Amino acid sequence: MINFEHTGVKIKCKPENAAQYRRLMDKPPKAKSISEKRDYPQWHAEMSTADYLQKYLILNDRRRMIACGHDCPNIYNIPAMYDGTTAEVLEELDPDYEYTPTIKARKITAKQAIVQALDALKAGDVDTAQCILTEALK
Repeated sequence: MINFEHTGVKIKCKPENAAQYRRLMDKPPKAKSISEKRDYPQWHAEMSTADYLQKYLILNDRRRMIACGHDCPNIYNIPAMYDGTTAEVLEELDPDYEYTPTIKARKITAKQAIVQALDALKAGDVDTAQCILTEALK
């Protein structure tokens, strides 16, 4: 191990790594980049679009953003509010549509299948008993 000082920093390392340490310390520091995270102003019902954009640009001024050049005729108007009691999209309902919920078949044990098949046989339903046993054997 060797000790050396380079640009005011004392380093203790193996002799074969000393040149690499000097080379890394001679590199200029990386420039700090401006964070891409943006801030958004609080919106109020009485604000126009232009008011919101102005507050947005003030909050994000440090990012040196390019000014928006969009000119629309209602930028200084207060946006219309939606009524929450009515649907935003009105669709025609299909009068022939019937909702049929799907019921997932649950797995039963062989013992439960035999008991259910015997109950079906006692009731005289041979087809149901056969279906129960066929499903249990799958």
